[in-house]
Amino acid sequence: MRIDATIANNSGQTRLRSTAVFAGTLLLACLPGLASADVVTGTVTPANAKVVIVNAAGETVAQLKPGAYQLQLPVGRYKAQCQAPKQREQEFLSLSEPVTVNIDCN
Repeated sequence: MRIDATIANNSGQTRLRSTAVFAGTLLLACLPGLASADVVTGTVTPANAKVVIVNAAGETVAQLKPGAYQLQLPVGRYKAQCQAPKQREQEFLSLSEPVTVNIDCN
């Protein structure tokens, strides 16, 4: 009887592993659609500018220094918030293709 119980237990473990592998594979197959992001490039001016990028929920997703920048952002709506030398905001969209956003904080 012990041998039968061991075989039955191993069979259940094999089914559980197969299910876990299938679920993991399914999740990985769905990730490209869920995590789609694209490149946002541009420049920040003037030389003393400080910029924070926030998402639609108001969460900070990046901080930019003056000069050229490149970010990879999920598709969505964003705001570039200039903190210096002048406070101002610039809205932009990250699309499913490369986007250029130049930010002037003058």
